[in-house]
Amino acid sequence: MQRLTFNVSYGIMKSVNVTLRKNVLHCPQLQPLEALRKRVKVKYPMRLLMLRVPKEIAEKRRKNLQAEAIRRQEPVCQQTLELADWTILLTDASAKRLHFEDALVLLRERWQMELLYKLWKQYGQIDEWRTSHGWRALCELYAKLIGMVLQHWLIVLFAWQDEQRSLVKLAQVVRDTGWTLMEALAGRRSLRSALQAIERRMASGSHMNKRKKHPNSAQLLQHGSNWALSP
Repeated sequence: MQRLTFNVSYGIMKSVNVTLRKNVLHCPQLQPLEALRKRVKVKYPMRLLMLRVPKEIAEKRRKNLQAEAIRRQEPVCQQTLELADWTILLTDASAKRLHFEDALVLLRERWQMELLYKLWKQYGQIDEWRTSHGWRALCELYAKLIGMVLQHWLIVLFAWQDEQRSLVKLAQVVRDTGWTLMEALAGRRSLRSALQAIERRMASGSHMNKRKKHPNSAQLLQHGSNWALSP
């Protein structure tokens, strides 16, 4: 599944025989239009999914487009501004395998990888070092990356199967209980007991906070998407 960006959407729509003016801009709100069994240049069947977003989101998108155009010193075409009213997806999954609402949820879930990188940078500080010496900075970077791999391994081992767990809170547990691993490495306790201590801490909480207006990813996966998409 792929989200069509504003600068390429019209070209792909045209290639799958969808007339933008007739079939998109007059679509009723919240009703998906699906171009089934159409073929692009590689002769592969695709589905085109379109959703009109709320007015405030469309206006925010247009402001972002205009700000980016000013930064690049390039004009924004009218058609690109019109497409800001829509979220447009292209997928090769059939309607039986992937419902329209599920596609919207999966679209948001693709952001989870970026959140993992943010976790490593913001809390693991892998993009910061305390020296101007090149080799020392590289050594610090490698040490932090090893720490992030160990942290992620512990999260996968003890909590990955529960989508309600918060990566930020789980990472905090690893930092708080890291001393148990140091004791195990020093021979003061067994590795088994250190891992069991970390597992107990992770099992005692670390759940994501539930939200009504802007539900988190776990809520969307569990209950589906009945909320407006973010920009």
